[in-house]
Amino acid sequence: MSKHVTAEKDKVPLKEKIMYGAGSGSFQLAGDGVKGLSYSIFNITLLVDPAKIGFVLGLSRLIDAFTDPIMGKISDDTKSRWGRRRPYIFAGSFLVAFAFWIMWRVPMGWSPEAIFWWYMFAMIFFYLCATIQSVPYHTLGLEMTPDYHERTVVSSYKMFFSFLFGIGIPWVFPIAQASVFGGTMNGIRFLSWYVVVAIILGGVLPAIFVKERYYHIAQKAKKFPFFTGLKLTFQNKAFLILTAIILTTGIGSQMVGAMGPYVCYYYMFEGDIQAGSILWAMAANAFTGGAILSLFLINWMGKNMGKLFTMRCMVVLGFVASISKFFFYSQDHHYLLFISQLMMAPLAAGFWTITTSMKADICDYDELKNGARREGMFGSVGNWITKVTFAFTFGLSGIMLNVTGFNAELGADQNPDSLFMMRVLFSTVPAVSNVLAFIILWYYPLNEERMAEIRTQLEARRGETDE
Repeated sequence: MSKHVTAEKDKVPLKEKIMYGAGSGSFQLAGDGVKGLSYSIFNITLLVDPAKIGFVLGLSRLIDAFTDPIMGKISDDTKSRWGRRRPYIFAGSFLVAFAFWIMWRVPMGWSPEAIFWWYMFAMIFFYLCATIQSVPYHTLGLEMTPDYHERTVVSSYKMFFSFLFGIGIPWVFPIAQASVFGGTMNGIRFLSWYVVVAIILGGVLPAIFVKERYYHIAQKAKKFPFFTGLKLTFQNKAFLILTAIILTTGIGSQMVGAMGPYVCYYYMFEGDIQAGSILWAMAANAFTGGAILSLFLINWMGKNMGKLFTMRCMVVLGFVASISKFFFYSQDHHYLLFISQLMMAPLAAGFWTITTSMKADICDYDELKNGARREGMFGSVGNWITKVTFAFTFGLSGIMLNVTGFNAELGADQNPDSLFMMRVLFSTVPAVSNVLAFIILWYYPLNEERMAEIRTQLEARRGETDE
């Protein structure tokens, strides 16, 4: 059990935690919206080949990955009266909102081939805008407090608002099918206005109200050329291990995650898309509620049992929950889906809460070794690695749907063997990835005792953070 007590001066004011969290809600709402609706709109509704959708998801994330380190370097080196991060977060919020709005304005009457090209260029534009907002936003969170446990608390606020803002996304597709709109695309276009407003409102709040506590330290610290900084980042053992953990879990979920709604619509409800989408939205909200409630447990475990022990527990739960999908996505007992979603909720909440907190620790470790604050570089390079990898898994997600034999034009008349293969992949691939993550986690070097030593050495060298 940890004996560490967070000093009052290290606690982030409640208002700043809330304002920072709202920013995550803004970005998550936009990102989950374009990813979560891609197959439902562009495959099921507009009949674009799922392999092509997977290709676009992969390509757009690949381009996004290469722009992240550039944005991270720009943000790290920025000098302005408003700080290093906040100007980009503010402007980026409006750009992301506009990119989200334009995504669904594909002209009606176009062929699936023409729609594919619209979708591709719209997605590339969206992720270019998202880079401007998200890289400075995420790095701002890494520098809000120097305290080992308070970082986890800040991260939990970020996750809370991510889940809170995302509650409505699963309902967009079923609501858009309502007869009052006269067509699914009309419904999507109408509902997108509400999403746009939420993206802007949530996005500008951290830019206005959150303080950059490492700004003056960063301005005094030495600067590295881009490629020198890149080399130093890849030499950081803790960073490489954490990135490997994120990759192994992410690859499994991203590769087959898109199959979830398909299993629900075509296996559980035998092609009744509207009924399936309603239950899927309800289950997604149950997942969100479970994740939000889990944040209290995650904070308690992180503080009293340590980040590493908490992470191990989350990964084990992820393995069990993944296997359960094969049995709980049931034709005869639809509401078992809620149990499966609730089992996955603590993993989603805990994994990203803890890994974000660990990234802040890694930045301290790097400063001790190299004498610079490089949150932007670490955040963006980490994103680069994961996005390049996920770009290929996104591409595979559409191909794997085709491999199972699924055909949207068949509607309810899908091959039973296709649906069985889909269920097997959907449950086993993430389970295997969680086993690999559990093994890698044992090699992570930065525990609570080591981080206390690092902070003492840093403050002796360059003083404390800005109050």
